[in-house]
Amino acid sequence: MGIEDREYLRDEDGYSAYSEHGPRSGPTSIVTKIIIVTAIVYLLQLFSIGPNGQSLVTSWLKLTTADLFQRGQIWRILTYAFCHSEQSLFHILMNMLGLHFFGRPLSQRMGDREFLWFYLSSAVFAGICSLVFYQFVQTSTSVIGASGAVLAVCMLYAMLYPRNIILLFGVLPIEARWLVALYAASDAIPVVLELTTGRKTSGVAHSAHLGGLLFGFLYMRWNMHLTSWWDRFAKRMKTARQVKKSNLRVYSPPNQPESDLSAQMDAILEKISQKGEASLTEKERNILNQASKQLRKNREK
Repeated sequence: MGIEDREYLRDEDGYSAYSEHGPRSGPTSIVTKIIIVTAIVYLLQLFSIGPNGQSLVTSWLKLTTADLFQRGQIWRILTYAFCHSEQSLFHILMNMLGLHFFGRPLSQRMGDREFLWFYLSSAVFAGICSLVFYQFVQTSTSVIGASGAVLAVCMLYAMLYPRNIILLFGVLPIEARWLVALYAASDAIPVVLELTTGRKTSGVAHSAHLGGLLFGFLYMRWNMHLTSWWDRFAKRMKTARQVKKSNLRVYSPPNQPESDLSAQMDAILEKISQKGEASLTEKERNILNQASKQLRKNREK
């Protein structure tokens, strides 16, 4: 089954995202929303740069092995993908242009919800690949940028539309499949050099790029449907909570026979006459209350 045959490639009403006249108009797409959020984070990065030249927001969101594993700051495995270099507008500009160009056709085809799960999952996967690589080569570094997730989008686009012509740098025509192959080669070479020489070749997280490309490939090859996976998981969690709740029972002690209550009352009253009411235990007070209720019940008969 190809990706075009899956149910989630139709919208929730069962209609295709395309009409005979082209893409249907609708609310702001998820791709535009991701770009807006990323731009807002970038502005916050710029506005939070301190006297030392470091951005406070970047320090909160970037991905490092120490922050993730030693300090348990798990959010960084995703938030790093919304940060970009404050020194280079080119970094965020190229990523968001790539997301806009390759992401919009995919979101229209997959649906906004599935595309969002795909984008976020690819960012997490790319981040994990980067961390594993840097741990292996014993390099301490931080990772920021949406490049891994954007390249996952590019890979999926190339697998769906391999012969679509892309104008590289706006001039050179190249098929989508060969463009992605070029991306893969340009990232694989520095990774191989770093593995063999032990020296970091650049400030680019090439391992994260390769992780994103791999995720896009696996998503298509394994016919993933992340939205349905999440829905099934959420449904199981809800069912488990309902079962656990239904197993709870409120314990209500059975009423004691009147003869037994009478005997206990005599002992309690004698204790009160000797030591006072303050000497009663909680259990004895409950017996008094129960006996009082029984007496009222008998009178009403």
